[in-house]
Amino acid sequence: MGAGRAVGSAIVILMTRRTARALLLLIAFATSCQARETVTVDTELSGRIERLTETFLTSGDEAAKTSALSEARAIFERDGIPSLAKVGDTAAYDFVVLNMLGQPPDMQLPFYAKLQQPKVREGLPADAVAFANARRRQMDVEARFKTQSPSHPEIRDRIVELIKDDQAVRQTEGFDLEKMGAVDRRTAGPLKAILDRHGVPTYDMVGVQAAKDFVIIVQHQAPEFRRAVLPKLKANVDAGQAAPGVYALVYDRTQRDEGRNQLYGQQLECTKAGVIDVAPLDDAANVNSRRAELGLIRLELYTRVVRLTSPACDAFRPPRSPHELEQTRR
Repeated sequence: MGAGRAVGSAIVILMTRRTARALLLLIAFATSCQARETVTVDTELSGRIERLTETFLTSGDEAAKTSALSEARAIFERDGIPSLAKVGDTAAYDFVVLNMLGQPPDMQLPFYAKLQQPKVREGLPADAVAFANARRRQMDVEARFKTQSPSHPEIRDRIVELIKDDQAVRQTEGFDLEKMGAVDRRTAGPLKAILDRHGVPTYDMVGVQAAKDFVIIVQHQAPEFRRAVLPKLKANVDAGQAAPGVYALVYDRTQRDEGRNQLYGQQLECTKAGVIDVAPLDDAANVNSRRAELGLIRLELYTRVVRLTSPACDAFRPPRSPHELEQTRR
């Protein structure tokens, strides 16, 4: 019997030696799991961040936007950059977007410096970090043109006039499909004259904002005009004279013009159910990674912003015929 106990002890000792390393790893893993389980997301802070981001991206009230940015600054000064563990994926991402898009340079510089700290970076969504890096690159490019006078101020001024007309008929309130079409037809001639004589305006020619506005107006023109713009715009991007995000806008629209899937998710369309949704997309699983590299916000957030700030799909329907109205009444 004593021998049996000795044998049993030997087996236990043998097993302990062979499995000690594995047992220690398992214990460490269990401890880390317990630690993760005890972390409680600050739902009040995460909800607050998401509301601030939505206000900044969708409100037409400048005072409300300024207030949202001020609150974001206060959060940063008190808590730094909230991590995934503290506020969850959406709010951690939104906080980076809110500060990298909206804050003035004196706030963005310390924010971006904080984000570069390895421990902070590791606690954030990967696409939030990629987005911040892309935005920083673009900000550095654009900063060089802020103090530089455009070589063609007359083209800049013309674009400023055109974008006012273009946007005035695209507001949610008082939206009129016929007025929008009339404005687009009027702007076609001036846009073509600029393209034929000067190509796609660069930052050097008209400044950063007018260069972006030119492309926005192009979105509302005929497909053949967009096709003519696309290669010239790509050349501008490669030369650091246009934003990668505006190229994505025209690229996706041109793809849809030709019945093909888009790549970046910039095109939203009205579905048969009457809802604004993402047009067909290639490699949808990686779209947010592609968007982040160009300094574009997540597709889910982009879609929400467009839905909140655009006229409803019904507004884009042509006026109903008397016959159709009669059938509806019946």
